[in-house]
Amino acid sequence: MTYRDILVSMDGGEAQAATARFAADVAAKFGATLIGAYARSQVGAPFVPPDVTAALSAAEIQRMVDAYDKAAAAAAEGARRVFEAAAAEQEVSSVWDVVSDSEALAACARRTDLFILSAASETARGGLEPASLAMASGGPAILLPDGAKPSTFRRILVAWNGSREAARALRSAWPLIGLADAVDVVMVARGGADGADGLLQRHFEHHGVEPNVIVERGGDAPVGVLLQRQVEAARPDLVVMGLYGRPRLQEQVLGGVSRRMLDGPRVPLFVSH
Repeated sequence: MTYRDILVSMDGGEAQAATARFAADVAAKFGATLIGAYARSQVGAPFVPPDVTAALSAAEIQRMVDAYDKAAAAAAEGARRVFEAAAAEQEVSSVWDVVSDSEALAACARRTDLFILSAASETARGGLEPASLAMASGGPAILLPDGAKPSTFRRILVAWNGSREAARALRSAWPLIGLADAVDVVMVARGGADGADGLLQRHFEHHGVEPNVIVERGGDAPVGVLLQRQVEAARPDLVVMGLYGRPRLQEQVLGGVSRRMLDGPRVPLFVSH
């Protein structure tokens, strides 16, 4: 299993150069084609009240439309230059797309093996909520902290609770896990449960990986708090976890663990819904 094509969202924000370099580095590791996409809706169209619009002439309305188109084209061109510089630096095959909005960006992500985007607040412009986009992509995504640097992925932490979402994330992350020198698997045990998972241990062994299994008990502490504690202790290059919530592009509704991990993440998060 490998990644043949990787989509990176170029959001026009301050973090986009770092995002592009991270994505280009991942593409180089797997010999994948890197696809850069910019959504025009990230340039906010001016709001004009209906009563004002009614008083405008056709020529005035057209001038406003032309000004918006010009601003969107300039922003897209700036994003393209940043993307192509990152792809050229890693000497990876690249493709550039400009799409209309978040729906089109998610549709593009569904037609690639991996989606990489910034978790920084800049990506929320134009209705582009990063977690919602990741959920709507229908596959694995890497959500990057602000200013993320290319990684060797030598240490990876897998958050495991046996759910469908966690299984989807793990299944999609094997190419990256294969690069790691150390893999931690964190599970939370409640009550009298011992947290042991022989089937999961066997699954890792079939992939030639000997994980360090960490069973976190933590009393009544929220799972998100316990997981963050383990991330801070292990200092991994990547966290693999399920993404929980409702995949609505205009309304980000996340589960508690997902919300906590996505609130200013310090390490890249490999997620799947």
